Amino acid sequence: MPACKILFFLLLALCTSCGECDEFVKYGQVGGEVSMDCGVPQNSDVEWKLNDILIIKINGKRGTRQKGHSHIKDKVSANGGTLKVPRLETRDSGVYSCNSGKRYTLHAVSVSVFAKPGPVLVQSSDVELHCDITGHPNVEVQWLSPSNDKKDDKKQVIHLKSVSSKDDGQWTCLIKDDLKFSLKLTIVAGLQTTAVEVPEGGKIVLPCSLPQSVSQRVVGGKWTADHLPTVSFPTLKNTETKGLHWSGDNSSKVIFTSDQLSINYDVTLINAQRSDEGKYVCTVEFEGELKLTAETSLTVVAKPSGGQEVIKVKGKTSAGGGTWRKEVFGLQLWIWIAVGASSLVLIGLIIVAVLVRQRNKRMKKRVKKLRSMRQPLTAKDYCRCRAESEVELVGQERPLPVPRQQRNPRTRTAGPNHTIEKRREQDY
Repeated sequence: MPACKILFFLLLALCTSCGECDEFVKYGQVGGEVSMDCGVPQNSDVEWKLNDILIIKINGKRGTRQKGHSHIKDKVSANGGTLKVPRLETRDSGVYSCNSGKRYTLHAVSVSVFAKPGPVLVQSSDVELHCDITGHPNVEVQWLSPSNDKKDDKKQVIHLKSVSSKDDGQWTCLIKDDLKFSLKLTIVAGLQTTAVEVPEGGKIVLPCSLPQSVSQRVVGGKWTADHLPTVSFPTLKNTETKGLHWSGDNSSKVIFTSDQLSINYDVTLINAQRSDEGKYVCTVEFEGELKLTAETSLTVVAKPSGGQEVIKVKGKTSAGGGTWRKEVFGLQLWIWIAVGASSLVLIGLIIVAVLVRQRNKRMKKRVKKLRSMRQPLTAKDYCRCRAESEVELVGQERPLPVPRQQRNPRTRTAGPNHTIEKRREQDY
């Protein structure tokens, strides 16, 4: 027997004999945090080790701390006798021992909880609940139902047969009272539909849908009406190339979409007549030979006066107004007219905006041109003009003096006396 095993058994026997050795097994989620208690009084000396390698040593009286050589020494925190290991990694697994004699075998694990085929199920189907613990497939877990009832089967995978509404809700996987993981199951009871009403000669949508997507794969389905044996209804098919779709041809009585389907399985009945009244059944088939059915009733009423057509879809009535309610390329005529009028108004506004913008540009250019033609007189130009005017005055000849006789104020043109006075002066 190897020496390490002999030493282990000797230590175990010593702990058992003295009654001071406590062994615990703990599980921690990778990335999470775990806490371990040494169980010593306050202000006592505490010493923690991982696989016999010192992590931390605390002097209770002085409060001093001494770190060891373990790889987790820098991320752990110790308060009193409690050791916390955050951000767990797989390599943090091992035996943690305290000087009080307590030993914790820690498993840092990755846990995934899921349901097969999925969490949204059709009523009466089967499902597997998985609580996978990486690297520890044989660890027992405790399953709790939505009503907190404990399942006797403590395996990591349990099987639920023919689920019902009581299985709807949170299922919990409990690992050694340390880790708790939950998943929610949603049970779909059936297809959704409603009674419909249509005027004679009109068209009506026969509603059939699931409340939400389910985990099971739809493999088939159809519409049937026992009172219309000659009417051809489409069938559901699921292929790799087209996915889930209606298979068949539109007829003079039933039309349907050619697009890929998900949870809506409506078809449209056209040219409704009194003979079309009755019950219509929608059936959807899932993998595992599971089927859901929904039944709707159709009522055909007299056509309203004035040529109006009333189309009722899923219990809602929408009234039409003759020509304005005619469909053109899938939309009613009044919608096309409204769109056209709105487009014309929008185009007109755009044209006005462009014209105004161009007009503003022209006005700005004109103002800029006028301003450029006005050249204000600078100080330099003003001085030069003044000098030139003075030169011109100097270059002119000085006028001859006026004769004294002409400067006499008495020789004014003051009527006939002026002529007599002038003659006297000449005689002298």
